[in-house]
Amino acid sequence: MCSSRPSWILVAMKLGADRIRSLIDAFTSLLERESGASREVISSLLETIQVLQGGSSDRRLQRMAAQLKGLEERLDLLDRMARQDFLDAIRREAERLAENKADIRASRVMTSLARIPAPSVKLFCERLLDSLIETTGAERGFVLFYLPESSEADCIAARNFQTRNLSLEEYSFSRSLLREVFERGEPLLLDDASADSRFATQMSIVRLDLKSVLAAPLKQSGRTVGALYLENNHLARAFDEDDLQLIESLAEFTVFYLSHARVLPVVFETDTKLFLDSSKAAREIIGKSPKILALLDMVDRIADSPATVLIEGESGTGKELVARSLHYRSARRQCPFIAINCAAIPENLLESELFGYEKGAFTGATARYTGQIEQASRGTIFLDEVSELAYPLQAKLLRFLQSGEFRRLGGKTTVKADARVVAATSKDLKAMIAEGKFQEALYYRLNVIPVLLPPLRQRREDIPLLADHFFDKFCAMYGRELFVEPEVYERLSEYDFPGNVREMENLIHRLVALASGNSIRIGDLPSEILQMASRRISLEQDPLFQLLHTPPADLEDLRNRKEQIKRVVAEQERRLAERVIEESDGNLTEAARRLGMHRITLHNMVKGNKKTKR
Repeated sequence: MCSSRPSWILVAMKLGADRIRSLIDAFTSLLERESGASREVISSLLETIQVLQGGSSDRRLQRMAAQLKGLEERLDLLDRMARQDFLDAIRREAERLAENKADIRASRVMTSLARIPAPSVKLFCERLLDSLIETTGAERGFVLFYLPESSEADCIAARNFQTRNLSLEEYSFSRSLLREVFERGEPLLLDDASADSRFATQMSIVRLDLKSVLAAPLKQSGRTVGALYLENNHLARAFDEDDLQLIESLAEFTVFYLSHARVLPVVFETDTKLFLDSSKAAREIIGKSPKILALLDMVDRIADSPATVLIEGESGTGKELVARSLHYRSARRQCPFIAINCAAIPENLLESELFGYEKGAFTGATARYTGQIEQASRGTIFLDEVSELAYPLQAKLLRFLQSGEFRRLGGKTTVKADARVVAATSKDLKAMIAEGKFQEALYYRLNVIPVLLPPLRQRREDIPLLADHFFDKFCAMYGRELFVEPEVYERLSEYDFPGNVREMENLIHRLVALASGNSIRIGDLPSEILQMASRRISLEQDPLFQLLHTPPADLEDLRNRKEQIKRVVAEQERRLAERVIEESDGNLTEAARRLGMHRITLHNMVKGNKKTKR
């Protein structure tokens, strides 16, 4: 741990010891010039008063002269204080900074980061990693942000990994070390991880033969929200205490800077998300409806089966979540889970991404590349939107499913891989077969075990549970406590959610991020949900419909209707007043101001309401 020292904010403002000395010299010169000018003004004023006073004994002039002399004395005092205290303190800090290698490096890195115009999280973290790797001699590193409630993490930036999607690379770094940083909230410096008694028994550390590791938590309001992570796997003791101080200072600066740049908390991306706790990943399917319970039972029964699984369902229903659950509930859980979105990779690159290539297979192939299927050996490969595979590539995938063998692009030897294939689609593959766009043989190879995910509108009873799950998740992310009105759940349960669970998650994220008070009210919901609800109101059930749209039978009927209308309007006025009073924390005066009425009038309107306070 680093020793006690002045705030890192002060360090961040310093541009190095030489720069501080030049600033001191400039300030000293400015102080001398301004002090001299002030004394000249005071002396001139005293001379003018003496001339005006002459032989007179005007007390006003005498008092003014005394005040000017007092001001001169105060100026002298401030000058001495500035020289003796302020400048001396800065000089001492400059000397300390000149001797502290970690702070000099931190100052240099912070200065370069602060020059990034209008930074995005990704750009800032990439620049930070580049500076850290150059300064410490690390081989590679990444910046993660973390959601403890779900044990999800998102890799914002990575250097010297093949990809920023660390879920594809989960076998090549240790989650155990990251969990240590996240759970303890303290930095980690390991001279030789594989020889450290605390971690030597961890399979990932032994398998990787990890050497030097340096990591520091990113903490916001005392809560760990991420980590900086560096490795050097070819050299033990690659990092020292100065490096530890450096990464601690930069971790603190990172959270401070990104918070004030209003880009924290980080919005997690779906393709770079990874789970640090596989047991939590398997419990992310939320619901108690019969269809979800049947789905969970199916996942339990087929988790250890080597058979291929085809997950069908509309976009946003959670197909990747089910695939992850299959993997993490199986005996393959300690091996890689690799997810490939076939629709997100250009057709001419997808074959090399899946099957790899040999050196010289095409222009730019300067070395052998191990494809994702080979990397997933003994684990699971998830092919999302498998319907987007080009027809020739479908044949190559079919051969692998039949034999467990394939050839890399440009290769002549056969490669074997024991990877379980789970595929998913939001399209009707049978219709595509009829149109000649999907191979029938591949369909039956993939569809050994079919899993159909219901859309959210077919399991409305799960909507409140999902809503609570997402409200808890995003309130924790933003560090807020919000009360959700019961009517919000009612409206959400009535909405069809064409984008399914993904749409719901994004909606609740938006509600939490934009909440202006301490509650989520029905009026905060988007217009498409409110308009949908309003269209369902039956006019025949409206209390004013009969009163206003049918002629009265006689004069007595008309009088009765007037009284009923008055009661309805009075009730609406009372509800409005009570809501505004509640929003004003029970302050009657503030509520009356917001309603544009006198406080006594408001008091009479809600007389007997115990929530008000005077």
